[in-house]
Amino acid sequence: MKRVVTFGEVMLRLTPRDSARLVQAASFDAHIGGSEYNVAAGLCSLGHSAMFVTKLPDNPVGKLAAMNIRASGVELGEDAFVSHGRLGIYFLEQGASPRPHKVTYDRTGSALSLAKAADFKWQRILADADWFHVSGITPALGPELVRAISDAMAAAKGKGIPVSFDLNYRAKLWSATEARIVLEPLMQDIKLLVSTEEDLQRVFGIDASNPETCSMKAREFFNADVVAVTLRGTPTALRNTWGGCACGADGFRRSAIYEVEIIDRVGAGDAFTAGFIAGMLEGDISHALEMAAAFSAIKHSIPGDVCFATRDEVETLIKSGGPGRIQR
Repeated sequence: MKRVVTFGEVMLRLTPRDSARLVQAASFDAHIGGSEYNVAAGLCSLGHSAMFVTKLPDNPVGKLAAMNIRASGVELGEDAFVSHGRLGIYFLEQGASPRPHKVTYDRTGSALSLAKAADFKWQRILADADWFHVSGITPALGPELVRAISDAMAAAKGKGIPVSFDLNYRAKLWSATEARIVLEPLMQDIKLLVSTEEDLQRVFGIDASNPETCSMKAREFFNADVVAVTLRGTPTALRNTWGGCACGADGFRRSAIYEVEIIDRVGAGDAFTAGFIAGMLEGDISHALEMAAAFSAIKHSIPGDVCFATRDEVETLIKSGGPGRIQR
């Protein structure tokens, strides 16, 4: 069992029932989620240990989030509860062809966005860590969090702890130009970069004409050990193809491609990252890529932001390449 530390914001997700538009909604399904937390919870599902570093309001809503975090097997970082701010909310409209999924944020003034870089004691937080992970969403929340991430990554590298970064560009949080200015120095010289072809092209202008070119150029651009890219085909809003590719020092490879029927696609990229980190902690890049693709393919069938698939389910899917008989 390896120990992974992740850093970011957790939010309350409210989804109108029966694929209703937000303006129609009379009731909502509620879930707790957030990119770095989703990765931590996925790693716990795969048998590793994870701690999620964040800030939560010291009120019943913050305690609801904490209960969900702990229930998923994730350790909550030190001094998580604060007296200021709120828990951010996002609303997810589930689409169906030709209407796409749509996210509406209500996160201004969240507890984490009001935090200061000095609030996080990274030398102590990372004392027994085997891996550190963050995404491009957190630095979009403000300059103090950019400094906090920079401090965390410097501490991790100083201790010889591998660092992974998911680009996770969110156009509703900042422009591509703003993102590039902030993220480019943060993403240099890391162990693992995860992204989509679209985000690498939109933010950094990296050629996305094909997955191999994209991942190879990204690896060179950021001097990363490994670049992993998710590959999604979207014939319809509710039936996709899904897999990934990766480029390391020993070359380029693709994963198996799965047909997925979508119950909930949110968090699939985070599940891919969790599977890849787990695989790299256990073996080589090929193992990591197949773990990532299978774990995240299963995520599409699970409501909420977090993938609660077991290691046995992932290994069975890798061996079979598709759904098997009913398990009785």
